[in-house]
Amino acid sequence: MQTVGLIHTLEQCLNRMQTVGLIHTREQCLNSMQTVGPIHTLEQCLNRMQTVGLIHTLEQCLNRMQTVGLIHTLEQCLNRMQTMGLIHTLEQCLNRMQTVGLIHTLEQCLNRMQTVGLIHTLEQCLNRMQTVGLIHTLEQCLNRMQTVGLIHTLEQCLNRMQTVGLIHTLEQCLNSMQTVGPIHTLEQCLNRMQTVGLIHTLEQCLNRMQTVGLIHTLEQCLNRMQTVGLIHTLEQCLNSMQTVGPIHTLEQCLNRMQTKSDRQLEDSGSHLAHLNPTHPTTEEEQKGKEAELRENRGVVWKEGRLRGVVLFS
Repeated sequence: MQTVGLIHTLEQCLNRMQTVGLIHTREQCLNSMQTVGPIHTLEQCLNRMQTVGLIHTLEQCLNRMQTVGLIHTLEQCLNRMQTMGLIHTLEQCLNRMQTVGLIHTLEQCLNRMQTVGLIHTLEQCLNRMQTVGLIHTLEQCLNRMQTVGLIHTLEQCLNRMQTVGLIHTLEQCLNSMQTVGPIHTLEQCLNRMQTVGLIHTLEQCLNRMQTVGLIHTLEQCLNRMQTVGLIHTLEQCLNSMQTVGPIHTLEQCLNRMQTKSDRQLEDSGSHLAHLNPTHPTTEEEQKGKEAELRENRGVVWKEGRLRGVVLFS
């Protein structure tokens, strides 16, 4: 027919065939074109249809393909589009899907990607989002997840990050939070944890820090608290220890500090002989000097002097 000049374009050909009743549906049209050989692949079909002006946008193309029953799911659609080179990156895919109105929010996008099998874990999702440039820092990631309603509290966030294997210990979690800037000191960290309900008392805080290996002794704990400005005086320190329960009386507190002091005395005992080399110290004299030191120390505490702070240095 093209030879004799009756039909000059494929569009005219399709219209003529539909007019005479040879083809009743677009699907039959595509099947007929494949039968006669001009089109062997869907890509060629789409190119031909775009050439003749039947399809002007990808949205029309997808609608047309869905209409004729070629594609039944979005997964098939995405796979087909990737196959024929229309979409090269996930970012382009998401942009294209948002353009045609298939996905309105990031949450819908993540759900849709999980549905079609593109993303199986939140970790993969975060990695994929970082790949396409949607999220550059963990802080942005948390903000984005909170925006789409995935995470409502920091506690849920920490649990979710632990689930996907991003953070294995609370220490790593704190380090990560410090990296993104929300928390610069341990004090801020404790405040944040208290805010989300993770820690209700200082005792729980100390237990939690001991659990993750941050603090191994009460001395380290007190030093850490002094560092972050929680405790400014020994009096405040004793009050705090009494509040959280580890120490109920000053006697217990002194015993605890004496234990450390005794270790220091044992370490220093071997050096007493070097203090007066002309008069060697006998065992009785050494014990007497140690007893004198203990007595003097007790006097210091009875007088309420803060000289005992050196015990924590």
